[in-house]
This record gives sequence, C-alpha cells and structure tokens, in this order.
Amino acid sequence: MKLANAALTITLMIAAPATAQPLADMGGTWRGSGWARQTPDGPQETIRCRITNTYDTATLTLSVKGQCAVPGRKLTLSGTLVGQDGSEKITGRWSNPDGLGRTKVSGVQRDGLVAFTFRAKDPATGDDLAQNIVWRLFGDTLRLRATDRADPAIKMSEIEFTR
Repeated sequence: MKLANAALTITLMIAAPATAQPLADMGGTWRGSGWARQTPDGPQETIRCRITNTYDTATLTLSVKGQCAVPGRKLTLSGTLVGQDGSEKITGRWSNPDGLGRTKVSGVQRDGLVAFTFRAKDPATGDDLAQNIVWRLFGDTLRLRATDRADPAIKMSEIEFTR
C-alpha cells in the first residue's frame, strides 16, 4: 500500500506558473512519468500518471482526478486543493482508495510553486507516512519532487508532466 501513497504524492504534484495564486494555473490535462519509491530505503519504481484538473474561480478550488500506473497495477486518485483569498495558504483533502483512503493536506502557494505536506497512517502496516511535496511549472512542463518529512534529503519521487 505504500506504493499507493507514493502515487498520492505524485498526483498532488502538479504545479503552476509564477503567479500569486498558482492553483488557478493548474487546470487542464497533464501526463507525466518518472519514478517513485514506497519507503525511504525502497527501490525507485517507474511511474506514469494522467491527471485532469478543474479550477473553480468562485471557490478557489482545484479538483484533481486521475490515474497512475506502476509495474503491475493502476491507482485511482482524486482530491481538492483550496486557496484562501488574500493568503498564500492552501488546504485540502486527498482520496486514494487503493492505499491511504482520505487524508488532509496543507501548505502554501507562491511565486510559481505549490508546496504542501501530508501525514497519514498506512492502513496495511500502521506506519506513519509523511512527505513534503513541491510542484514547479516551467511553461507547459511541470516538475515535481517529494521528500521524506523525517529526512528531507531523501527523495521519494520525481516526475515530469506536460500538458
């Protein structure tokens, strides 16, 4: 189930151009590939994702739906990230029925990046899972990186998306 958690992290990593509130720039369909690992000491696994984002300007909400594939299985993902008018703060919820279930996320959006954290218990093992996620957009290319929250020097995933 930890691989499903890595897919959660990856799916959440769709970034935006340099604006004060980048969530608004994250709409559209994204395809990406790269690698992810289940645990800090686990092997890197190839991952591919397709994500469709819809941004609602009235509620400052980005809705994310998609699917990621790792060797031997597919993971369905969905979530919401909500901006706050006049603030860099973002909050949200994520759902991954193949792994974590539902979990809260929180972070900031500023100057072309979205950064947030999540913490959850792996339902299969009871392990505490926590990661830092940063999304950056360069034109129509998005680069995402996740690190282990206990040791940010440990990379958990790197994926490059295009629209």
